[in-house]
Amino acid sequence: MSSNQILIHNIKTWLEDHQKSHQWLAQEIGVSKAMIGHMLNESRVIQPQRIVDIAHALGVSVKDLTSDASMKEERMTVELRGTLSNRRSKMELERLKFAVEDYIGLKGSRL
Repeated sequence: MSSNQILIHNIKTWLEDHQKSHQWLAQEIGVSKAMIGHMLNESRVIQPQRIVDIAHALGVSVKDLTSDASMKEERMTVELRGTLSNRRSKMELERLKFAVEDYIGLKGSRL
């Protein structure tokens, strides 16, 4: 599931759980009901400022709104096969580890 799909799922779930309509959300964040429909049907990308506005209107954090609840229980596992037989392969593994750590750090700082 993409991050946009997770966001949309969380918004829809919150609206259903709290018995709120698209019209209610539209009024809360100052857009039209049609705009909410477009965002929740994935015909429009939800802009970062809109995500903040929606989180505020729903009374949740941006992190909670953009997090996949199913992923909270799971841990990511990476399995590498083979051996590091030369200096170049060891350097490539270090680059890969750095890229993963960098990605995780950037993703965490956005929330």
